[in-house]
Amino acid sequence: MEKFLIDKVPGPALAVGFVAIAIGLGLLGLFVVRRSVALATLEQHNDVAGFILAVVGVLYAVILGFVVVIVWEQFDTAQSNAHQEAITLETLYNNSAAFGQQGRSVQRDLVAYGTSVVEQEWPAMRDHQRGDPETDDRLDQVWADLQSIHTTGPDQNAFLSSSITAVDQLEQERDARIDDSNRQLPFSLWAVLLIGAVITVGFTYFFGVSHLAAHALMVAALSAMIGTALFLALSLDLPYSGDLGIKPTPIEHTLLDLRAIPTLPPPSR
Repeated sequence: MEKFLIDKVPGPALAVGFVAIAIGLGLLGLFVVRRSVALATLEQHNDVAGFILAVVGVLYAVILGFVVVIVWEQFDTAQSNAHQEAITLETLYNNSAAFGQQGRSVQRDLVAYGTSVVEQEWPAMRDHQRGDPETDDRLDQVWADLQSIHTTGPDQNAFLSSSITAVDQLEQERDARIDDSNRQLPFSLWAVLLIGAVITVGFTYFFGVSHLAAHALMVAALSAMIGTALFLALSLDLPYSGDLGIKPTPIEHTLLDLRAIPTLPPPSR
């Protein structure tokens, strides 16, 4: 259900829908309670309801805030990993120039790898939360290119050692990116958030507010805040999916820079 909402519903519409549904359900519950329970009865329990709501509200706010912070940190980490992968790709390409003609195959396959990441692996992560086998083969080819290089001096030895370290780092960053695409909150935590929202809003019904419109406004405001926070948690939960998902912009920019180099070989084999 979560993946369906993120993929099929545009971000603005999903945000409005979350808030509208939260407000609608909140007000529906209020009107049911106000029609079923006399105002005088509710007024008698204002002190007790207020105390319990304070405890429940703080507890739910802590849980909801914790979840939002966690998904935001995961989203930010995924964004940083994607950016660092682009930097490593460009660094490795630049190092390969030290090998002369032998480095051209490394450069060619690095561009092929970056192109495959953008055109094939990113859609695979967005739609299926997994890597792309062909992109994996492209990276293996870079390894093979480095292993076939014959160095001619200490300078090339140093660059080869640095390149091997860089391609190993590139592989780790790719693995981290794929892992990031599959991270999402467990169903049990979503259940806690939804049940907690119902309990928190539900306790506001037991206040004896004589002016129904004022009571409805307070319930609507609380419901809207909860709905907004839940939308934020949902939209950031799968960092490579949906309208707010991370785009391959850093790698695209890197590829543009590399292809602008006059000596760059063709991008495909």
